[in-house]
Amino acid sequence: MANILDVSAITARIKARVTQIEEQLKQHQDLTDELERLRSALARLEGEVRSRVTAGRRGRQPASAPKSTAAPKAAAKRRSAGAPGAAGEAKRAAARTPRGQNQAKTLEALKDGPKTASEISKQTGIGTGTVSTTLTKMTKAGEIAKAERGYALPQ
Repeated sequence: MANILDVSAITARIKARVTQIEEQLKQHQDLTDELERLRSALARLEGEVRSRVTAGRRGRQPASAPKSTAAPKAAAKRRSAGAPGAAGEAKRAAARTPRGQNQAKTLEALKDGPKTASEISKQTGIGTGTVSTTLTKMTKAGEIAKAERGYALPQ
């Protein structure tokens, strides 16, 4: 009979410890959420930096950097050199936004409340298709949530 009492005492201690740990985890959930938000922001910032560094290595300026007069002259030289497709490549390079910028603009637009892809597109100037794709990716990543009409920041 003493063994049964010892086992029940051990079980009670274990249950008490489990309850204590669960309470501590609830208190730290806010920190976990903030950590995930910070990691996400850091990833977007690092992506933007990588985009700018890569653009510099390719001899062009990133889309959001201030433009100097040297870059258009260099682009004109490349086009006049007769390289096939050089003009098309210059146009595509200028049209690209730095990594994470579309997501940042989308998040900024959603701060005012739920919006559809076309509403976000009009507010940010990003193409509707690009906004739609961005919203889908961000929803899958848990950065935003589907709303009754459109998308919203998570509660």
